[in-house]
Amino acid sequence: MRLILVLLLYLIVSILSIPLLIVEIILRKVAPSASLNFAMFMVTISFNVVLFLSGCKREIIGLENIPKDQPVLFAANHRSFYDIIATYPLFISAGHKTAYISKKEIQKFPVIGQWMYFLNCLFIDRDDIKQSLGVIINAIALIKGGQSVYIAPEGTRNTDDTLLPFKEGSMKIAIKSGAPIVPVCIKDTEKIFEDHFPMIKAHKVSIIIGEPIYPDKLEPSELKKVGAMTRLKVQEMYDQSGK
Repeated sequence: MRLILVLLLYLIVSILSIPLLIVEIILRKVAPSASLNFAMFMVTISFNVVLFLSGCKREIIGLENIPKDQPVLFAANHRSFYDIIATYPLFISAGHKTAYISKKEIQKFPVIGQWMYFLNCLFIDRDDIKQSLGVIINAIALIKGGQSVYIAPEGTRNTDDTLLPFKEGSMKIAIKSGAPIVPVCIKDTEKIFEDHFPMIKAHKVSIIIGEPIYPDKLEPSELKKVGAMTRLKVQEMYDQSGK
């Protein structure tokens, strides 16, 4: 039943998006900030409805750890397609206009890919080093322009209790932009959908936000392994959440 409701919502949003995306195209040319704000509004509402229909209840811990006076790099473990749906409204409510870095395949999803474009999200080809470097450069520019960026440095979905290594190259976004790295631990989102695909089942998920890491306060030797440092913090939050 939940799957049918979510699919119906997707159909309704798809139909409504036909004229709205035309408005977005016009706004992006004449008023980029208005285009971004409108896209944020639409996506936040849609995601909150998806969470409600899916029976997803969120336990949020450490929201106060997100710096309020500057854009940040959110670095999270990756469990499920629902990671984005569960975290995006949260970061918007915390005052952070957040662009997500996602795998290129998501760009091909009808409606979803278009709205992500208007949110300034970036799509990465993990098999193309040159293209990946371009995404990093664009993400740095976004942060310098005042928009936060979310990345899953594991590079792929992982549902083991032990996190995969965090790619050090992704941390260049924070190092080069001067943004704090905010560790984010996500737990149990896969139990909504992926664990019993294609059904959607209600479940409580945890989103734990750790204290930020400030690259400009680290020694050069620490900067070389800031990805490992961030991973350790996320792993510790993940382990402690089960106690």
